[in-house]
Amino acid sequence: MNIRRISLLPLLCGGLLLVGAGCVTIGTGQGLGAGDGGIYKSANKGDSWQQQAAILSVGQNRPSINGTSVDFITQDPEDANAVYIGTVDNGLFYSYDGGESWQQPAQISRGRIPYIAVHPRNKCIIYVCADNKLLKSVDCSRTWAAPFLDARTNLKTKAVAVDSYDPEVVWLATSAGDLLKSADGGASWSTVKNFNNDDILRLVVSPADTRHVYVATKNNGLWRTVDGGVKWTDLSQNKGYKDLAGAREFYDLAVSVSEPNTMIIASKYGLLRTTDGGDTWAKIDLLTPPGSTVIYSLAVDPKDPNNIYYGTSTTFYRSPNGGVNWVPKKLPTSRSATFLLVDQLNSSAIFMGVTKFNK
Repeated sequence: MNIRRISLLPLLCGGLLLVGAGCVTIGTGQGLGAGDGGIYKSANKGDSWQQQAAILSVGQNRPSINGTSVDFITQDPEDANAVYIGTVDNGLFYSYDGGESWQQPAQISRGRIPYIAVHPRNKCIIYVCADNKLLKSVDCSRTWAAPFLDARTNLKTKAVAVDSYDPEVVWLATSAGDLLKSADGGASWSTVKNFNNDDILRLVVSPADTRHVYVATKNNGLWRTVDGGVKWTDLSQNKGYKDLAGAREFYDLAVSVSEPNTMIIASKYGLLRTTDGGDTWAKIDLLTPPGSTVIYSLAVDPKDPNNIYYGTSTTFYRSPNGGVNWVPKKLPTSRSATFLLVDQLNSSAIFMGVTKFNK
């Protein structure tokens, strides 16, 4: 069973060329250069870490992304060496050598990038959420256009997903709780649903049946459609979920690829797992009491779902047996582990993005 994170605006203008909890806020003004931020990579399932921060350059200058805070990481579905990261303040970076070096498109060199999606069969088509826009490149990040722009500048695009069966179908989520759908690669859009004006944090299209879409909101639970968006079910009202204090306050989500009815959710309560598409849930016991720890990031080994990983402000946790036992490791940085991604080909390799918070 493979589990992958795949990790919505009524006023449209098409065709134009944090993570945190409580009173914690993301620090601003983070830049490139020295620091313990950016991306870390482990070759041994989190036993040790190496900072992967070099920016591809010529000459004596050795720029890096050491000072950045990372919001999102994804791999190209066809090329595991192509890795993309979205930062809190410094725009988009991409690597074509598995994170050994990074490049940046000049048009997306600043601002927050909370979500990235790559076309499942064309590595040169990339979608990026940025401010109140969705940006799209069709030439491997050389140039970018904005197929979606909302006139409300305070609204943010928060998540984007491409249908693996029909890549012309693109889903878009916003901070206003809007879910939109395009059937023509972003040329035109329709509003599918508003989720009680609640911030949408994760958007998942099942790789097994793309009519199954999951939407995770910040405070109003996890929702599912099995018919491409016509009808929706609030999964947080189901058995094993609704009665747990803090479970509706969402942190992160991992959904199975080979067994799409299996997923794990990280919430204020802790970790919950379902094996029937969200109809019933069971808690996963942690080393810390329920509700006592903010889980900023969650990932599962794509080749062995018994290997579960999550990150907090100080600690990286690994379970080799589905959550029965946990091995804690101190983070290699003073920052919080805000995104985890297990390499889709080499499951011993893990990418970790870190963020500096102001408390």
